[in-house]
Amino acid sequence: MQPDNPYSAPQVELIDDLPVRQLPGWSVRQLQVLGWLALMSALGSALMLGVIFASSWLGQAEVGQVERYTRWLGLLLMLLGNYLLIRLKNFIEQRFAAQGLSWPVWIVVALALVSGVMDFMVGDQLFKTLSVLTIAYLGLMVLMGLCITWFGIRLLKVRLAYTSLRIMAWLSIASGVMFASVLFLPLAIVPALAVCVAQGLVFFRGANELRERQAVE
Repeated sequence: MQPDNPYSAPQVELIDDLPVRQLPGWSVRQLQVLGWLALMSALGSALMLGVIFASSWLGQAEVGQVERYTRWLGLLLMLLGNYLLIRLKNFIEQRFAAQGLSWPVWIVVALALVSGVMDFMVGDQLFKTLSVLTIAYLGLMVLMGLCITWFGIRLLKVRLAYTSLRIMAWLSIASGVMFASVLFLPLAIVPALAVCVAQGLVFFRGANELRERQAVE
């Protein structure tokens, strides 16, 4: 048909596809390791949650030992979670040319460090009585929840993202809202665990994509 024919089919692409970008500094093995670390983080958090619930049937001496172990485990999981979040940010920025992730990620990392140290140092005293420490800790949870929600919204704006990344975005929003509400704070661990699993799937998808690209080249 002639180009000026009003009845001809559109001559432009209706979907603006985003090509796979170069990923310098990333390898298949590195992304796979990050994926397994994310799944281990989810498993460790679930294990710690189960131990805390089970401690209600233990004696006073055993409860003291459990608290010491869970404190150290919580601190290690917090550091691992921060590391994985930073690596995820770097990967998404390179793979999808994503923007606007730095501020929410770095604020979440800073707040997690502060709250994690508080929980490690005085975790057993935070909720025994309403004190300045309790209010400060809950204030940190509200701020962290708002920033996690902000991060989830930014993830939803990533163009042509993996399905697992979209799922992670919605789970992050759900987790952030629960953190910020304080009322549903104990339930926030459920979507937070699912976020870790989705994060691992994002890394695994990136590893598979990179392997396929290397095979073609």
